[in-house]
Amino acid sequence: MLAAVTTAAVLALSACGGEKQSGATAPVPSEAKSSLSSPLGDPIQLAALTRESTKKAKSSKMTMEAVAGTEKNTASGQGLYDGENSKLSMIMDADGKKLDMLFIDNALFFKLDAEDKAELKTDKAYAKIAADGQDPISQLLGKMMSKAVKDSDPSRILEQVSKAGKITKSDQVELNGEQTNHYVIEIEAEKAIALIMGDIGIPLPAEALKQLDAKLKGKNVTIPTELWLNADQLPVQVVSDQTAFVKAMGAPGDGVAKTTVKYTDWGVPVNITAPPADQVGDMAEIMKKAGQ
Repeated sequence: MLAAVTTAAVLALSACGGEKQSGATAPVPSEAKSSLSSPLGDPIQLAALTRESTKKAKSSKMTMEAVAGTEKNTASGQGLYDGENSKLSMIMDADGKKLDMLFIDNALFFKLDAEDKAELKTDKAYAKIAADGQDPISQLLGKMMSKAVKDSDPSRILEQVSKAGKITKSDQVELNGEQTNHYVIEIEAEKAIALIMGDIGIPLPAEALKQLDAKLKGKNVTIPTELWLNADQLPVQVVSDQTAFVKAMGAPGDGVAKTTVKYTDWGVPVNITAPPADQVGDMAEIMKKAGQ
């Protein structure tokens, strides 16, 4: 169970987490139906504009597919993007296990199936991981998921670019029958990792830093990313290719490592509520009682 939860947290972070950028301003999207404007070349302005558009729309549905060699993880869900009050509901297939999870009220809730209940020796329907909990599980997974959800505004891709990469190409293309601005981005892997881990507040052990330095230092390893924005500067699709990065880190095989996130139904109201308190148990306490 914990292995699947960890995989889910890492996948969610890779899809949603990022570096916040302050001080940039942008016009609020028009109430009327927008026409497609020319692509922007300044990543800070583009990130600010996309952030304002997301803030105005507030919600969307999303699907995610993460491929690593012959393995594939998928997810679908809906999100409300409102800073500290952001909420996420997602069903994820991770490591062959289907996970139903919620992030709300600064806590992560995993729905437990019959197998989970038997493994964890509990009758609770949900296991809770608090983002501000002091136990080791909460310190790691709670912080990771809290960051992923609170930064789930997809404009984080561009915000990260301003410090860890650059826009290399832009054009206008049709995607699924909709005219979009298409951006090709290169993100420096070494800088991106430092930004993400620093923002989460989880310092890497000295040995891990040494290994990262040996594998990435001076090798110009990048994470090519493509972003499609509609006329309202709202993301329609984001594709991130981590193949070169995972190979540099020593992953076996020659397979592709790629994450694709698609967004739909921007602005459609979503209903995400916390499960009843009497159906929830603290993950750390449940595992402790189960002897894990």
